[in-house]
Amino acid sequence: MRKGKLGISLGFYAVLSFVLAFMGQTTLCFLLLGFVLVAERDEWASRQVMQAAFLSLVSSLVNDILSIFDILNRIPLIYVFLSDAFAFIRWAVSVVILVFIIIALVKVCKGKDAGLPGLSTLAERAFGLVAQKVYSTNPPAGGQPQQQAYPYNQPQQPVQPNNQNQNPQQ
Repeated sequence: MRKGKLGISLGFYAVLSFVLAFMGQTTLCFLLLGFVLVAERDEWASRQVMQAAFLSLVSSLVNDILSIFDILNRIPLIYVFLSDAFAFIRWAVSVVILVFIIIALVKVCKGKDAGLPGLSTLAERAFGLVAQKVYSTNPPAGGQPQQQAYPYNQPQQPVQPNNQNQNPQQ
């Protein structure tokens, strides 16, 4: 695996960030993200750490939203019905995050992009790497599709007469 400017393997940063995301250390994930962005300045490592930080942030937000409803613990009858539902939601979110982290760790250890659904596109947008989709109505035969822009995006060029058939020396 490639080494960064400080002599540390870039995969180490990615693995460390996903381990921190698993442990629920959102602050440390974002501190590691800032370090990788400033010190290493490597696009691949930054995108991996950014995906882990976003995953940790999503986990933290779900737990914070569910903790808002902890005030219902003081109402005995409502708590009996809702405590199981909230426990199931927390369990389901934890399992999904664990699966994402395992998939990401396997891919990152192989030197590939983690490619977490939703989070990878968010990380790419943060770097401005999103490719614009261009739609074509008639793709040419045997070639790549032509790129057509909408009519209001096309620059208007004046039509020039074709004077190539006339010989100026006559």
